[in-house]
Amino acid sequence: GRSVTYGELDAMANRYAHWAKGLNIRRGQVVALFMPNRLEYFAIWYGLSKVGVVTALVNNQLAGMPLAHCLNISGAQHVIVDAETSPVFEQARKLLDRTMHEWVLGPAHGDQRDLVQALKSCSQLPPDRSVREDMTAADTALLIYTSGTTGLPKAARITHMRAQLYMR
Repeated sequence: GRSVTYGELDAMANRYAHWAKGLNIRRGQVVALFMPNRLEYFAIWYGLSKVGVVTALVNNQLAGMPLAHCLNISGAQHVIVDAETSPVFEQARKLLDRTMHEWVLGPAHGDQRDLVQALKSCSQLPPDRSVREDMTAADTALLIYTSGTTGLPKAARITHMRAQLYMR
């Protein structure tokens, strides 16, 4: 129900890039994205890719053990959720093999972190080019999971080049 210009989308993405840099999330590390389609969805993974961070696109229909499995194999230490997926993540949290920092696009409770508030202090200007110096088209941009029809979901590695081809 909302339109944004390419410039506005790029500015949103830049905030996510600076957010990751501010948390010292480095090139090749993974952030899990567990939410339904919404305006921020593309801006998040686009922004993270600007600084070489891999985004694990976790199916928002998963729950319980399949969700925990995807989060576990992603290697992510941070997960981004919204008000709809946060309770589902909270249920799966006890099945995780490590602690994950939960960032919520919406009201945060308990040990959740408020991503909306964190982004307010992040620049909308592009990250410095030096951040991308050693990045290549063959680097991983995304992890996209299979449906898990023959077992638990598996992650397909999507490079920056393949992601660009998909967008064309």
